[in-house]
Amino acid sequence: MKADFTRNTFSPLKHFTLVLMQQGRVQLDADWNEQAAIQLRYLRVLATDLIGRHGGPSDNWGFAIAALTPPVANDFRIGPGHYYVDGILCEVDSTAVPIFVQPAAPGNVVHVQTWTVDGVQFQPDQYVEVFDDDPAPKFVATVVQIKGPDQTHRTLTLHGAPPNLADAKAPKIRRVVTYKTQPDYPVPPDAQLGPGIYQIYVDVWERQITYVEDDSIREVALGGPDTAARAKVVCQVKLTGPVPAGACLTPRQLRDRLLGGAAGRLKAMAKQDSTSTDPCIVPPDARYRGAENQLYRVEIHRPGAAWDGITESLKASAATFKWSRENGSVIFPIVGGGGTTTVTLENLGRDDRLSLAEGDWVEVQDDDYVLRNRAGNLLRVQAIDRTSMTVILSGAPDANVAADPSKHPLLRRWDHKEGDPTEGGLQLAGDGAALIIEGSDGGWLSLEDGVQIQFQMGPPANSYRTGDYWLIPARTATADVEWPTEPAKDRSGNPVIIPIALPPAGVQHHYAPLAMVTLANGTITPPVTECRKKFETLVERTPQ
Repeated sequence: MKADFTRNTFSPLKHFTLVLMQQGRVQLDADWNEQAAIQLRYLRVLATDLIGRHGGPSDNWGFAIAALTPPVANDFRIGPGHYYVDGILCEVDSTAVPIFVQPAAPGNVVHVQTWTVDGVQFQPDQYVEVFDDDPAPKFVATVVQIKGPDQTHRTLTLHGAPPNLADAKAPKIRRVVTYKTQPDYPVPPDAQLGPGIYQIYVDVWERQITYVEDDSIREVALGGPDTAARAKVVCQVKLTGPVPAGACLTPRQLRDRLLGGAAGRLKAMAKQDSTSTDPCIVPPDARYRGAENQLYRVEIHRPGAAWDGITESLKASAATFKWSRENGSVIFPIVGGGGTTTVTLENLGRDDRLSLAEGDWVEVQDDDYVLRNRAGNLLRVQAIDRTSMTVILSGAPDANVAADPSKHPLLRRWDHKEGDPTEGGLQLAGDGAALIIEGSDGGWLSLEDGVQIQFQMGPPANSYRTGDYWLIPARTATADVEWPTEPAKDRSGNPVIIPIALPPAGVQHHYAPLAMVTLANGTITPPVTECRKKFETLVERTPQ
């Protein structure tokens, strides 16, 4: 998670159950966050043990996949309700609100009590379901399309409304969530679904939310300061295929198909070249030399395989990474300038340490980039006008970024720089990030102030994935980094302590199959093979 944390101390292998506050002690963010992580893991493990890898309650079985009626090309319906994946609750919200057919109005024009439902306003061409919430309904539930929303009078013109809608005793309307309108997965409007058999699945992961993505986090009574961040569950319905006809893919098969080879592994340590005889002085070439405690974040930018360090033609496609000494938390909301080299920012940072300077690398991104797991453009800061809050970049970011303020465009500062490869310095690729070069006994890459990392060689061959990251706490008190180690022996047989190669700390993705479908002309051809699992509630299993 990209936020201003001291470190992440939670480890499930320690089997801690409580974080106990003591009187007169310093309070750290890591302690509070560890308590939350302990409790959350307990609940999710318990849910997994009771439910299984994935499943939904029979009385609110969510994420049903069905064709829209009438059929709509390159889209399909995602049913409302709950579904659990590895103990994580996924929800498709669809609150029903009453509607009224006005006597003098046409039968397809209805008045609604609430204009915003489930956080979404009624929009032109939006799909909704109309039903009669009466024991003896006058018509079957029908999916219709809004053609004439009038917010002033709170009326909707419904295309395809039942002819006897005015006869219903308790007519209601609820939003229909579809593949292209799901809230947390921005499917391009022109996305085409080719013919064949596809596995539809849900991809579940957690996204960090700060005040930039949700301004309501700030307390205006205190002047709107930046306080705590949030973690949000993201449930994205996706397709993979074409796949062979047959049984639904298992979560393990989905993971292998989607993620490919093994994730890269990383070692970290503080460089140790000499030892000082004065305990009050840290030699300039020894260990961690930073003046501040830092939480370094190493994050994969471009996916793929590591560069071999020799073949020039492979540089353009080799995996790259970026790093931040502030866990990637130094961000600047964009308020104007999308598609140009000049962007206008909301602020330029709280202080010199958390501000921008000429020559800094920044990543331009918004919600769409994050939700599609795409890396944003890395550009250099060329000039800063602190009076107008404008920044001139080395290139123009995506024209769509900053065009829609509701997608929360921002600049994120990264701290990597090019160095001398003969001394472990980074080599930057054409995308502005550092090339990943794997090592074994040697081949350490230097970040800054003595902090070094090494991407571990296989086997098996590593496949680096955009967004994968590692966290490295660096502490001035020990002039070292906090990283797990193990005893070993060098080539001469002498005992040494070496850092352990770790897989990425995140982002952790969880997958569950929903349905196997056959697509023709962009629409689902019945029947739909159900892949979801269902469990009964305790009330249903208890004799009455």
